[in-house]
Order: sequence, then structure tokens, then C-alpha cells
Amino acid sequence: MPPGKPERPLPIACSHRPPAACYFGNDPIQTGAAMEPRLVPTPRRLADIELKSRDIIGRGWGRIERFVFRHKRFDGSWSDEVTRDVYTIAEVVNVLPWDPTLGAVVLIEQFRTCGLVWGEPTWLFEAVAGIREEGESPEGVARREAEEEAGCRVERLHPVSTVWSSPGGYGERASLFVGESDLSGVGGIHGLAHEHEDIRAVVVPLAEAYEGTKDGRIVDTKTILLIQWLVLNHQSMP
Repeated sequence: MPPGKPERPLPIACSHRPPAACYFGNDPIQTGAAMEPRLVPTPRRLADIELKSRDIIGRGWGRIERFVFRHKRFDGSWSDEVTRDVYTIAEVVNVLPWDPTLGAVVLIEQFRTCGLVWGEPTWLFEAVAGIREEGESPEGVARREAEEEAGCRVERLHPVSTVWSSPGGYGERASLFVGESDLSGVGGIHGLAHEHEDIRAVVVPLAEAYEGTKDGRIVDTKTILLIQWLVLNHQSMP
């Protein structure tokens, strides 16, 4: 090794962190790895919530429910009575098709109504997504939607997480997957006419997709999460 050249950082042996995040060197992660684990949830039961009322106050594409409740505080006392509205469409599934041979993912581009709130023309790049129908498994939804929205067949699914999209007022719970797929020849316009879908599928190198999460081309939170997870884990996926 040339004089004065620092040694390459080596992985820290830390069981509570993902291997890709554990390094020696002048990095905040090194300091954090020496701390005791603190991400321990406070034990909770449904009895810690006193639900006064639950009413549907609006229906359309989804529903708006008004909840009036009290809940146990961290100091053991009860909160004041709180009123909150929650908008819910359904339980959803997101899948990011990934071709390890090409080193690429498929993203879909479509119009999203949320931009109208801010007066913006919102056509977004996203992972494949769909609503979970009654009796359907999350894995089944992932495979079905990949064919409907991107024209690709998902072979092996890797579960990533189950997340709340915006838990302060949106009742959407999403199951997230990365799905191995042969993306050669994938692309073009897709979607179901009776669902008013107009979807463009595009195969994107993973490196470019990751850059898109940093430069504003990709702004959907679940898609960003899936891309970042894949960047961290693609070399260690079974």
C-alpha cells in the first residue's frame, strides 16, 4: 500500500444493521453502531385507545372516515378527546420489477391526480402498483399488476416491507416487493381501459433510477424506498 494512503474501510460486525450500512471510518454510522439498540416499540393494546365514534363522512373513489377518540399517553395518562379524518382507498401492493442480468428495473409513468392540488401537471414515474382485491394475496397482486401495467412476468418475489403511506391522515397500507423478471423487450403503453389507465412502461438502469431519486425525477415515496432498498441489497439477495 502506498505510504499515506488510508486503508479501505472494513465492514463492522453489527447484527442490528444491514451489512451495506456497517463501515469503519469517519462516518456517523460507526458511532451509532456502538450504541445499544433503541428502536424498541412501546407495548400497546387496543385497550389503550378509547374510540368514541367512527363515521363515514364522504364517499367517492375512496372513503373519508371521522374518528373521535382518546389514547393513552407515554406518561400513562389519557389524552384529551381528539377528532381526526382519515382517507382510505384500499390495501395496495407495489412491486419493482428487476432484471439482474440487465442491471435494470422497469418503472411506469402515468398521470396522478394529486398534482392538481398544487396546480402542477403530475405525470409520475413509479413502481408498479395495484389494489388488493378480496381473497387475493399480496404476491398475486404483484404478479398480476406487473403484467397489466408493464407487460412483464415476475418470477421470484422478494418481500421488502409493509408500510403506511402517510399515517397522519391516509389509511393506505402498502405491501412492497422487488420482483425478478426478464425485462428484455419490455416497454410500451399498457393499462386497462375500464380503469382509465394510460401507462408507459420504461426499462431504466438501476444506477439511473437511483440518481432519479436524488434529482427529483422520481418523487413517489414507495418507489424511492424500493429503489434504495434494491441498491443496498441487490448483491446479497438470495
